[in-house]
Amino acid sequence: MTKPKSIIDEFLEIEDPWMISEEKRKEFLTASIIEAVEHHYKNNPVWRRLCDSKNFKPTDIQSYEDLNRIPVISTRAFKGGFNLLSVPEKDIVKVHVSSGTSGNRSRVPRDRITLERQKKSLFNTIKKFRVSDAGYFAMMSPSPEEISDLAIANYSRTACEMVQNFDFFLKLDGGFQPDKVVEKINSVKERPINIGGAPMLIMALAKYILETGNRITTITEDSGISSGGGFKSPSGDVVDRKTYNNLLIQAFGIKEENIRDVYSMSELNGAMLECEHHYKHVPPYFYLSIRNPANLDEEVPVGEEGLPVFIDPLAHSYPGFIIADDIVSMQRSSSEKCSCGQPGPVLKTNVRRAEGAEEKGCGRHVAELKDQLTK
Repeated sequence: MTKPKSIIDEFLEIEDPWMISEEKRKEFLTASIIEAVEHHYKNNPVWRRLCDSKNFKPTDIQSYEDLNRIPVISTRAFKGGFNLLSVPEKDIVKVHVSSGTSGNRSRVPRDRITLERQKKSLFNTIKKFRVSDAGYFAMMSPSPEEISDLAIANYSRTACEMVQNFDFFLKLDGGFQPDKVVEKINSVKERPINIGGAPMLIMALAKYILETGNRITTITEDSGISSGGGFKSPSGDVVDRKTYNNLLIQAFGIKEENIRDVYSMSELNGAMLECEHHYKHVPPYFYLSIRNPANLDEEVPVGEEGLPVFIDPLAHSYPGFIIADDIVSMQRSSSEKCSCGQPGPVLKTNVRRAEGAEEKGCGRHVAELKDQLTK
């Protein structure tokens, strides 16, 4: 007998889940998360003990309004060597690591089920919010094969599968030749042109063009630039987004609405892409809650800054109930529409790392998890 599909897998098969009714979207999301909570509570001893310590049990989730009661795990726990597996170790086919730009690297174990769900989630999101279809993609990063253990490799691989032709222009030894990028982009026949990668490398390409006058001549109206990984330089300086956009407009002659950024993290199985108004759209597969850093059980109102909690039911091999050490703010709730016309929650453009007192909130979560390991 064929095993029935999980609810989240049915959800992933909906062609445009952003545009189903809010009631149906919440119904799918709640049912998917209840299914995930039951799975991880049954199969993950560490998370189950965390739940028990908070007097939480899966039957506590009866409706969408109950989802913020789910005990969450700090992203820092994935850097601390905790065994967070909800499946046998033999089922793990890939352990993804974060870039490590803020210190220790996260290690996120994914089985085949989680990987397949992640790919579908990324495909649906990129298809929904990319600037244009097909064309050529110039990626300012190493190839997915070279960085297969990095979580970002899955995003790059999925994005490149959706275009006609692509190249990667960064070598693992750090070699980056902007003149070769310009030469290659000007020689390809595919249109539109898409440029992607870390903001600092895209800026390096833009500065080279402005300094030398060696311009890309194949940029069309529907060409786009997409970045990911944050706007902090290796020296720690934060680049202002408006400054970044203006530099790219000057260098590439591209429309500002076609300059997009992506927000995600290694522990999530999806990404938040910007629309033309530069709001980051939360995939309908995730439940988002913004928490007060001083009291992590308290949600902050829409528009106020806090630590993001993502309830991700796509994670099968580990509990995808995550609180991140970033500071974000929700521009609109799940019941509102963005300026671009798409419904669902969106984050404001600026995302930054938590510091000082804000950082201590995530530290408390790691301490709680350590307590469960000693019981």
